[in-house]
Amino acid sequence: MIKLTEDISIQKLTIADQPELLELMREIYIPSYKHIWSDTGEWYLDQMYNPEAFQKDLEDPRSHYYFVLYEGWKIGILKYSYPESPELIDFPDSLKLHRIYISKEYQGKGIAAQIMKRVESIARERGLKYMWLEVMDTQLQAQRFYRKMGFEWLFTYHLDYEKMLPKYRGIQILRKTLI
Repeated sequence: MIKLTEDISIQKLTIADQPELLELMREIYIPSYKHIWSDTGEWYLDQMYNPEAFQKDLEDPRSHYYFVLYEGWKIGILKYSYPESPELIDFPDSLKLHRIYISKEYQGKGIAAQIMKRVESIARERGLKYMWLEVMDTQLQAQRFYRKMGFEWLFTYHLDYEKMLPKYRGIQILRKTLI
């Protein structure tokens, strides 16, 4: 367990956490994103959090995967990896923020900002030059948050997930320069 503040901590995931991770993501992801999927998002959750995909994530030495806790309660997840550069453009010595999901009832309490500070601190300690992430072009609240945290838009591309409704397939790549 890594304590970030008096109330916020992160706990490294293990293979035994897969069922709990999937259940937590059903509670967090489905209510927020069901409108973008033809099947409410179950296909996506199965792709990202099935036992094989989860084990592969945990076995990747670049990958770091955590539960986010607030006052001891599991209220979200965090996943980042380094070094990792986008497929569509190369910037070496980079950390990718893969996932940061916080339950709706805990949003607006500064939890995500504390997590972002922690991840940026890790990137700086490792001598990395950039942090980057992908955000849906329809998620304006998330975009505002990331821009407030110092990220800038680089480009937009489109996902081809089979169950995702076409109007939600735009993905922006945002990057923050650390040096």
